[in-house]
Amino acid sequence: MYAKNLKGSAHKLLYYRYRPTGAEESKIRVVNDEQQAYTKKELEKIYIPEEEIKKFSLDKHGQPIPHVDGHMTIISNYIWDYWGHFFSAEGVALYGHLKRFCYGDKDYCWPDLKLISQKMNKSRNTVKKVLGVLERYGFVVVFNVQNADKNNLEESPLYKVRKKVPFLPVELYERLPTELRLDHDRYMQRIVENLDEVIHLDPSVDFTEVYDSVIRKGTVVRKEKTIQKLQKDTQAKIKSLEMEITDQDRSVWNEVLITLQAKMTKPSFDTWFKHSFCIKRDRTVTIYSPTHFASEWLSNRMDSLIHDGLLQVDPYIEKIQYDYLHQ
Repeated sequence: MYAKNLKGSAHKLLYYRYRPTGAEESKIRVVNDEQQAYTKKELEKIYIPEEEIKKFSLDKHGQPIPHVDGHMTIISNYIWDYWGHFFSAEGVALYGHLKRFCYGDKDYCWPDLKLISQKMNKSRNTVKKVLGVLERYGFVVVFNVQNADKNNLEESPLYKVRKKVPFLPVELYERLPTELRLDHDRYMQRIVENLDEVIHLDPSVDFTEVYDSVIRKGTVVRKEKTIQKLQKDTQAKIKSLEMEITDQDRSVWNEVLITLQAKMTKPSFDTWFKHSFCIKRDRTVTIYSPTHFASEWLSNRMDSLIHDGLLQVDPYIEKIQYDYLHQ
């Protein structure tokens, strides 16, 4: 039997965050009975040990404001008055809903997001977008959760919540409207008079790096794609490229192939350039080959010749890159 997890039960919970792999998947959707091609960023799960989540604290980053009588309500007035300008009213409300569940010394909770969205009278998508804003400013960070004792069943996420409110970083202070900035100056003056010390605003914290420091302590788990899934992805990619390629792209590549064919034996040319094509996006040309092996060969062995051939046809090309259709 496991010791109690962060949610207070004896189940073994798995905590993870998503991270873009840098790759994109081509997809096809049907809109008004017509097929549309689009790309979707590929994500990978990063599983983070529970001990690392326990140790992780948003309150270590930024200078916390001191407690001063008269400046505290349920949520610090500083949130309402200054952070709210960047959070929006929805951000302040969501922060309050999450913070109310972090009683005592606890800085995490797992409330029902659907119920919170109903309390806020906002859609779940809106609430998720607001969560992204709170994450960006370092007030909440979300960890997705699976129950390992229940076949990795997805559970409600775990929210780590900042409890000590920091001063605005100097960059955000300078972005306040003039009237609000003057009000902030008066607030700071009162703080200084009460504490009898000078307080300086800190620079901004890049919370992407803060969250990455936690992710680096996790384990990457990638789902292996089946042959059927790989074939489906390939067909979607081909369909997407067929819809994107232009007559100008075909004309340019045909001229390049004529130049290259004169410099190679026919068997070699047929082996490496058969079924290849190019697509120009802005000033970047991507050369597509049927296989990864062919694409690497063109990139490693033929890049100089291809580059010269393309520039003869289109002197405004700035970058050439290589891609392939089948694994």
